[in-house]
Parts: sequence; structure tokens; C-alpha cells
Amino acid sequence: MSGLRVQVGSAARILVGPVTLLAVALACSQAAPTVVGNVVEVTPLNLPPVWTPTWNGLPSPVPGWAAIPGNGVELSLPTDYDGGNPVARAQELADLLSTLPEYADIAEAVRQNPEAYRLLAMDTVTGSIVAVTLRDVPPEMPMAEYVDGWTQAVINQTAGASLVEKGIVQFRDDEAGRVILEFNVQGESSWQLCYIVRQGTQIWTFNFGAIKEDFYQLQPIFEQSIQTMRFLP
Repeated sequence: MSGLRVQVGSAARILVGPVTLLAVALACSQAAPTVVGNVVEVTPLNLPPVWTPTWNGLPSPVPGWAAIPGNGVELSLPTDYDGGNPVARAQELADLLSTLPEYADIAEAVRQNPEAYRLLAMDTVTGSIVAVTLRDVPPEMPMAEYVDGWTQAVINQTAGASLVEKGIVQFRDDEAGRVILEFNVQGESSWQLCYIVRQGTQIWTFNFGAIKEDFYQLQPIFEQSIQTMRFLP
């Protein structure tokens, strides 16, 4: 079992590194959340509709959206998003991130290690970010066990991180993890929706980040985007 825990921790560190910087930068650049009686108002979130057993093997297209190809994976997003393969477009993506001062550290992380990401995209209007990472996992590891270990490792390794929701959902013809995390930095908050999808002995983690006050408006976009996912040769 110790070997499995190391694998989970390694996967979490990818998120805790540059991807968590996405959440930190989002929080640092925005106003604090509304507080009433010292309690932050939280709107209940519902799990997205499960995929039906009759899924035909094709992603769900969204009219008016554009497909953004990454390294081995593709997502469709609204046309306000710009991004792509961090390896092929490292300088372009770093320059894009650099247009917002609060993303300077992320831009530098992309320049130094673009292979940490399989896809990276930013909404040029809201500043929300989509980042995709990939890890190898033992084939015998159950999805629920991986998601539990991954989530706990992220929280343990990231100051100001807390769990909002965690569960296993039906995704197409298999199970996937679905996690929502909150990151508080200097009294300000951002949220991150994470889908954890298995492909053979690999785990793909799709991270959608936004400041908390924008999250509820953007969440339907994030939930729809993951349904457009397709793996590339």
C-alpha cells in the first residue's frame, strides 16, 4: 500500500505546484468574498447529470464553442478562452498569462516546465483558467481510493486549501472523481472544479479555476466543457 500512496502524493504535487498557483493568483487579484455574521455565504452545489449507459462514444459538441487541442487531449470552450498545448505553445501561453500581472509566477512556471501541463487555457475576459495534468497510476488502484488520497494530499500540502465537495460520478462509460476545492489567500477566495478521469493506467486531472464570486456563473461552462473532452492520438 505504501507504493500506492506515493503515486497519489506525486499526482497531488503536480496540482499543488503550478496548478495551485492558478487558484492563489485568482484569489490575490480579487476582492474578499461577502461575509455575513463572519460566515461566508455558500450556495449549495449539485452534481452534474450522469452520463447515460447509451453514450455513443462521441464527445458532446457545444454550438459556438471552439475546440482547443492540447498534448494528447482536447477540450471545447467558449471563444473567450485562448490556449492549447503548453509544450508546442509555451512562449505564447506564457505571454498570454503575462498580460495579467497576478499570473507572472504561472507564466514563469510554464516557461520553465511546460510539460507539467497537457492543456492550458485562460478566459481573456474573466481570467478563469483551465489546466490539465497527467499521471501514471497502478492499474489495481480503485478510483475512489485515488480521489481520496489525491484530495487529502492537496489539502495537506496547500495552505488555505479546503474541500467543498468530493464524489465519484459516472462519466461516459466509467467512473470519474469530481472534486471542488476552495483556496483562501490573504482573506480572499477562489474555487477550483477538478475532474479526475482514468484512461488505462493513467489519470487525467482537469482543473477549472475561478474566483469564488464568478464560480457559480462559470460552473455550467466548466461542467459542459468536460463533456466535450476527447483524447487525441
